[in-house]
Amino acid sequence: MNQQEIERYADLIIRGGINLQSGKGVVITTGPGTYYFARELSKSAYRHGASYVQVMLDDLDVLASRLEHQDEDALKFNPHFLKAFDYEFVSEGWSNIRIDSTEERLDHAPLDGRKNQILGKAKRQFSEAKTKKLMRHQLPWCVCVAPGPLWAKQVLGDGATTDDLMKVLKPILLLDADDPLQAWKEKASLLQKRQDYLNELGIDTLHYQSSKSDLTIGFTERARFTGGSETLPDGRAFFANLPTEEIFTTPDNLRAEGYITTTKPVEVLNTTTEEVRFVFKDGKVVDYQAKKGQDALDKFFAIDKGTRRLGEVALVDETSPIAKSNLIFNSILLDENASCHLALGEGYPTALKDGASLDTKEQLQEAHCNTSLMHVDFMVGSQDMKITAHTRDGRQIVIMEDGVFTF
Repeated sequence: MNQQEIERYADLIIRGGINLQSGKGVVITTGPGTYYFARELSKSAYRHGASYVQVMLDDLDVLASRLEHQDEDALKFNPHFLKAFDYEFVSEGWSNIRIDSTEERLDHAPLDGRKNQILGKAKRQFSEAKTKKLMRHQLPWCVCVAPGPLWAKQVLGDGATTDDLMKVLKPILLLDADDPLQAWKEKASLLQKRQDYLNELGIDTLHYQSSKSDLTIGFTERARFTGGSETLPDGRAFFANLPTEEIFTTPDNLRAEGYITTTKPVEVLNTTTEEVRFVFKDGKVVDYQAKKGQDALDKFFAIDKGTRRLGEVALVDETSPIAKSNLIFNSILLDENASCHLALGEGYPTALKDGASLDTKEQLQEAHCNTSLMHVDFMVGSQDMKITAHTRDGRQIVIMEDGVFTF
């Protein structure tokens, strides 16, 4: 990529992704292979008035070494200065950017799955207060991607380069538009119209039907579809994901019946899973089989009770730019925005009416909003997917046919 192209992309994330306000701090998490983009994001943040930028390195190869050489008690250790760091992050209203670790997943020593589960759970418990603020959209955050040589070869083939992958990503990121930020605002407007339509229906259940799925998911009256740009308490808009094509809501975690099969690979505890068939009863996963990654799922479901229940239902049209690329990106950010998906684990209070008032786990559970240390998206959409909405006043309305919205 040329320098101007990188700077233009970084400015989009800073101005649109987190909508940085002058005088605020930014935390950027990256792997070694995408540090070049973290650097450009940092420069852009300072150009747009950031008070301070902290780049955090997340190296899966170093993680593999820690897992190899430490026992279970040592893996639960988190230094206290990180707690102070989280406190300042929350109290001062900082922004969080994470660059998906597409390069590092292709260049690290083997990860001990059982130990990784222990370490990951300890880290999530340690940072639960900050995560709670981010999940409720009380602070701005954005997940993005950056092309690299290893990822380019994985997606496009052995002869592909970083520049080749960027050419694919440009229309997906709307960087081919004259004004990318304005283009994303227009995309958000389209997604808002879809949300408004569905929210006016008064949906009680959604019925998913395809050659590999037959699942009915229920919703409380508080459920509201959201997506595109999100809104902070002060009214500012930000994009939690760039790119984004989804509209999503929080289901009733006690109401899911039937089975559904994943249609794209998904990383679970840094392990690839494929063709996972989940069977639900009374909202709970009661059986599961995977063509690949069964052991990782076993460890995932052992983390807490909430991992067996749904926290998110997301709808994505199969005509989205990502879907039309006909590529598997092996990045949850991109692949989930190419396909309808469901998340097991933590639900989004922000997708419930008056959800911001649900501060405790007890309040969330009373609202049938799932609680968990985890939140993992599984893609289930396909070109033969039909989704029918059953409304509270007795209507049946097909909202998606052959993977495409009908409205």
